[in-house]
Amino acid sequence: MKTFLLLAVLSAAVLRAAEPAPLRIVAARASSTLEPFAAGRAIDGVVTEESRWSAAAAGPADFELELGAEATVAGLHLFHGFDAATSIRDVSVQFWRDGAWQDIPSANVAGNRATSLRLAFDDTVVVRTTRLRLRVAATNGGPAVIKEILVWPATPAGVPPLVAAAAPDAAIPRIYLNQSGFNLGQPKRFTAPTLPDGTAFAVRAAAGGPALFEGKLAGHIGDFTAFEPAADNREFVVVAGPHTSVPFRIGRWWLERVSYANAVNFMVDSRHYVGNWRAECRGSFGWRDDHHFGWELHSLVAQWLSNPSAYAALPRQIRYEAPGETKRWGALAPYRDDAPDLVKLIHWGADVIVTQRLTHEHLKAQLAYFLYAWPWLERYLPAQNYAAVRDFAFAVWREPKCDRVYPYDESPEHDLLALKTKLGTTKGSLPPGFSVEPNLLLWQVAQREGRADAADYFAAAHRQAEWLVRNLDWEDPQTTKGQRMSEWLTVTGLAHFLREFPDRAPPGIAAKLEAWAAVAARRAANLWDFRKLDDADRWAPTGPQRTMWNEPGNVVGLPAALLAARPFVRDPALGARLRELVWSHFDNCFGRNPTGRHFSFDAPREIEGVEHGWYSFHKGGIGQLEGARFVLDGAPKQQHYPYRPEVGDIGWTEGWVTFNTAFNASLAYLAHAETKLVLRREGDDLVVELTAPVNLDPAKIETAEVAVTLGSAPAISLVVVESAPAAATLTGRMRAPRGVAAEVAYGFGYLARRARLAP
Repeated sequence: MKTFLLLAVLSAAVLRAAEPAPLRIVAARASSTLEPFAAGRAIDGVVTEESRWSAAAAGPADFELELGAEATVAGLHLFHGFDAATSIRDVSVQFWRDGAWQDIPSANVAGNRATSLRLAFDDTVVVRTTRLRLRVAATNGGPAVIKEILVWPATPAGVPPLVAAAAPDAAIPRIYLNQSGFNLGQPKRFTAPTLPDGTAFAVRAAAGGPALFEGKLAGHIGDFTAFEPAADNREFVVVAGPHTSVPFRIGRWWLERVSYANAVNFMVDSRHYVGNWRAECRGSFGWRDDHHFGWELHSLVAQWLSNPSAYAALPRQIRYEAPGETKRWGALAPYRDDAPDLVKLIHWGADVIVTQRLTHEHLKAQLAYFLYAWPWLERYLPAQNYAAVRDFAFAVWREPKCDRVYPYDESPEHDLLALKTKLGTTKGSLPPGFSVEPNLLLWQVAQREGRADAADYFAAAHRQAEWLVRNLDWEDPQTTKGQRMSEWLTVTGLAHFLREFPDRAPPGIAAKLEAWAAVAARRAANLWDFRKLDDADRWAPTGPQRTMWNEPGNVVGLPAALLAARPFVRDPALGARLRELVWSHFDNCFGRNPTGRHFSFDAPREIEGVEHGWYSFHKGGIGQLEGARFVLDGAPKQQHYPYRPEVGDIGWTEGWVTFNTAFNASLAYLAHAETKLVLRREGDDLVVELTAPVNLDPAKIETAEVAVTLGSAPAISLVVVESAPAAATLTGRMRAPRGVAAEVAYGFGYLARRARLAP
């Protein structure tokens, strides 16, 4: 990496073939240092903000250079500061001669605001020396920062013209945070990589006024979690040193407010044949560019189970389209017109698999989600749908052969009851333990159907989970972040087993999940609260080609795994840290990353409050996704970390269905984590209080449906209502006889929340 930056940033941008090379500098010393930004970083040939020297505090500072041998010097190139507001303002240069420091009259600068300086020495004095010293008298703000110094020998050509190294986007402030906003009651953190620890910061109203919250930076991180303003839709900014952040809001369920509709919009648009690009897309089935590992029903069903009322309240966009002669879909009868779009998408995903009789293990595994969720889908779908999916799924579940050859296929065979011991590559097409949850779901379906082979599905899930506990090494990055956007399936599958069947789960799952969490937390101990690939200097997966790897799906899918594992973490400090990491990874997507950009190119016009979207988007490709809404186009690459914004738009950028389904899964697990139910008696009434990301419109009173069960009677629906717009809870009440047990549930199945009252 260092060699690459030297050639690409320094040599190509500054040196020219006809000009002399700069002199070798063998050592550098400074009057003070802000660790870890040592003096040697300013002479390493790397012109980046991460590879810099920084003084320990604002004020005068000296920086000394030792040359390899005595030489006659013509001048310097000096790359410094982060922007005009932090550049070196007043500086002079001296050289060592006859046992003392001598001034160089022509190398005296005052009132500067540029971040690159060409200091040519005139012939007032001949600068022949082994040592130089820069004396920084003042900066335009903050401690002195030097990114790189080049010392030029005296030649007839003189000091070469200055060509500035690449600079970060000037429009993006050096306070990196979630550009859109933060949820009330959740962590609120930002990164200020150019400011020293101890720098004071303040949260203020964007319109001006006094500080509303104050703190100090630690590890380049500012934390204003304790700032809980009234949900009045004001915009805020963070001010630290010379920098002011983009404006943002803080509200109840803010992330859900700006994400739910967008998440569904992407899935609506990106469907194959009926989306917003209807031509043939190779390697695609239900969604363009889905291949066999899109995990669509895995995530769409989870969204429905976790927060049905919120998704049911979204606008309806989809109308059923009859299939053409090719019969790419149509095995399932049409849904009701008034079905929520999320239900229509679930129907679509199952319809394509059954109609085309797709037997890849990942595709037929998706059908378990449809069948499991049938009791909570059937109000919108004909009974024929269930029968068609059931008959096909059970017929092919054990089939080891596949219907066709798939690109990127890593599956040795396709019997979903078989033990899966192959570890997938960073392509993401074979995450460990992918069969655990589908087998658990189909076991419950088989029990519901009274099938004689029901126990086989549970046994397969149990055997697979046992293997994972014994064999997965979380220290090996390939078992975690190395699975890229598909990693979340491993952890959520194990957590599902333990959460739903604690008395029957294989021993060791809880310890295994806690060990995974500990590794994730350890690798996230950095200025971005970002889980790295390993414990060394690998931040994101990389490879020999520029297409390896674009990883927005790993970042936005990690919260699903963190939220699934967190209930089984015994260490309170580790549990609290996982909560921070959930939000830091959502924030990373929304701009708290070294580029300061949201992962979606179109974010500024699609997401409330976002100013800076991804650099570019991919035109064409298998998925033809550039016209779809809410495409997660790209994420910072290895070269951007820990802080190299000047690298710019590098590596591969292209949306992928599987990036968005990972985000969908995280939204589902977040809803499950945030939902709370209270059930109490008031006289002859039962009172239900629901706290959940349902009330997303601060301008209207919203409702949700919960299911109340009295004794052994069938569950009945109860509508709960906000007491006022943007209220914290929704409340409902009903008459209920005393002496009867009561239960209330919100959501469905394995992602429901419940509360109970004894008789």
